[in-house]
Amino acid sequence: MQVKVAGYNIDSSLIAKLDSDVATPEVLSAAYARISRSKKNVEELRIEALEHIAKARNSNEKIIFEMGHASVAEHAVFNLDLIGISRHLTELVQRSRLASFTEKSQRYVTFEKDYLIPAELEEDAELSGTYTKICDALFKEYLQSTNLLAEHLAKRNPNLDKRTLLTMAKEDARYILPLATKTQMGMTINCRSLEVLLTRLNQSPLNEAKQLYELIYSQVSKVAPSLLRYTDADKDCFNLPDLEFEPSSALPAKLPHSQLLSATANADARIIALMYYEQGKGDLKTLEKHFATLSPNELSELWQGFFQGLKPWQKLPRAFELMEFEYLVTLSESAWAQFKRHRTATLIKASTEQQNTEIIIPASIREINRSDEWKRLFKEVKNHRRPLPRHLGAYLHLNAESTSVYAKLNLRELYHFSRLRCDEHAQWEIRDLALQMVEQAKPHAPYATSRLGGKSQFDTLS
Repeated sequence: MQVKVAGYNIDSSLIAKLDSDVATPEVLSAAYARISRSKKNVEELRIEALEHIAKARNSNEKIIFEMGHASVAEHAVFNLDLIGISRHLTELVQRSRLASFTEKSQRYVTFEKDYLIPAELEEDAELSGTYTKICDALFKEYLQSTNLLAEHLAKRNPNLDKRTLLTMAKEDARYILPLATKTQMGMTINCRSLEVLLTRLNQSPLNEAKQLYELIYSQVSKVAPSLLRYTDADKDCFNLPDLEFEPSSALPAKLPHSQLLSATANADARIIALMYYEQGKGDLKTLEKHFATLSPNELSELWQGFFQGLKPWQKLPRAFELMEFEYLVTLSESAWAQFKRHRTATLIKASTEQQNTEIIIPASIREINRSDEWKRLFKEVKNHRRPLPRHLGAYLHLNAESTSVYAKLNLRELYHFSRLRCDEHAQWEIRDLALQMVEQAKPHAPYATSRLGGKSQFDTLS
């Protein structure tokens, strides 16, 4: 057996010192594509691709786009710094499932007054002026709430240092910031996923999205021209006719809110059966029939034995993916920014532009007597975005505003979600939502779900 490191990502300042004619990830895509049809050693294939770049590119185009083996493009990976993009645009970018993101956190970093003014407003001085005015007011309130919260928390926690107090204050003060707030992120993405992202950016009505498309495409296509082709916007696909009625849009009385829509039946017995099947212990249907006849005590004993020795960091077997839960959740944009990171789940967010919304005001903001000012600002925000085109009005949505999300998670993913989000160190709103989701799931498979919960409470789970 041999293992050879064929390549790895390094900083662009080091790449700039290499021969630009051959410093391309297309080499790996072309070499690995030939593994399945060549007797040659993979190292030989890489050397050949490196020595004949034009031939390697032709090979990529033929295999990926003519033969349809698009997975070959996944061998080419880019690290992209996205700087000065709005929180609103991060929603579009971070929909990519097979990519990694690390974003500047509003929970830990104090944000200066830096927000995007859409280019679409440049020719309308009145709209641009009111847009700027309300954004300035929101950032002013953000800084004021941060300082007041830090003072308030210092009185309650005299032993905490200033940095910790400011971090705690920012966690709640950020709720007043708009989605126009500029941020930055690091993204690692393969070329197959990047092509999908570029298409999505190109189809967006936002000028900012099209600008990001041009910036990414112009740089990546120079380095790997053979791996990107289908990035044009196609507005003729996936269109729906307008509804002939006005759907109800009533909000839950308490936010955040989780509603369980459906759960897989008989999962306690079926998951056990599937794990025995995986071990080659019998036919799946026969095993399911057998375990369905067990008494609750017998089934409970099986599960107790299965979970014995479980550690909080361990991943559950894939058989847990058999059980699925459908939820309709309502949460703030701030909590959604955390929820959306669970990208293996199916998460479909209702359009920010269409929703009837309310704001979730943190308890700490009420404690420092700023809730009335927040409500006044929210009312002003809604008035200011009313004359804006809907896709631009979304920039003036607040982190505190509610949003509705359809979420489908299998039990394996729900375990991962609960370990992080039910933990005592989790942010308060996402923790509230996660606890609701877990409690709604448990009655549908009391044994298989018995260890759902955060890391901090793991020793009490049974």
